[in-house]
Amino acid sequence: MAGGEEILAGICDDSSDELDRIEEALQTGLVKLGSPAKICCARFLDGETLYAASREQDFQLLFLDIEMPGLDGFALAERLCLDRPQTRLVFVSRHESLVYDAPEYMPLWFVRKSRLERDMYKALRQYFRVTASTRVTYRLKDGFSFRDVPVRDILYVECSGHRITICRTDGSRLEKYGSLKAMEGELAGCHFLRIHKNYLVNQEYIKEVGKREVYLTDGKALEMGRDRRAAVRDAMIQYEKGSYGY
Repeated sequence: MAGGEEILAGICDDSSDELDRIEEALQTGLVKLGSPAKICCARFLDGETLYAASREQDFQLLFLDIEMPGLDGFALAERLCLDRPQTRLVFVSRHESLVYDAPEYMPLWFVRKSRLERDMYKALRQYFRVTASTRVTYRLKDGFSFRDVPVRDILYVECSGHRITICRTDGSRLEKYGSLKAMEGELAGCHFLRIHKNYLVNQEYIKEVGKREVYLTDGKALEMGRDRRAAVRDAMIQYEKGSYGY
């Protein structure tokens, strides 16, 4: 795990006391894992406020109480799955039977309030497992030196002739010369998917696979190779199963 990594997490529960318990269990789980990462928690007493905040902040982890007045955990998750599919969701509830309704929202984990510390530890362990590849960096030659680009910051890679353009999540672009096949090999194991002879895409940011295009979470649509659709769809199914623990 990367030293000093900062994780922005949101916790939503309609009880201040429960927010205290969840945050304490979260920090305790981090210590038990022996992780050098730091988790910064934003606390919310209702789903609407958290949802509004999620439009402005890039939460990596969200802990949602299922039973809340107004916008409950499941309804909130439904919105977030559409708007922020890259955010990992963890449901928290004192009613264990609700776990059977949770999978359709593809949560990372289900935390029982009766087993808060134990389940929180497992949820964090799963988070670090499924996001391990996003914490590595790609070393890019920059003049006479090198620069490290976090893999999670790469949205997709585009090739035009021998020019490679690395398109980042913040809208910036980096360029190098080479082949897309070579870069595909360099990024092997980091969940990048070849969707076209000219495009290599970070699977974390693929929102939908269409008939001829792949839609990204930032609204972009990239052309997909006509003979690649089945392979791309299968790869995304496997990626989602691995990412959400199913």
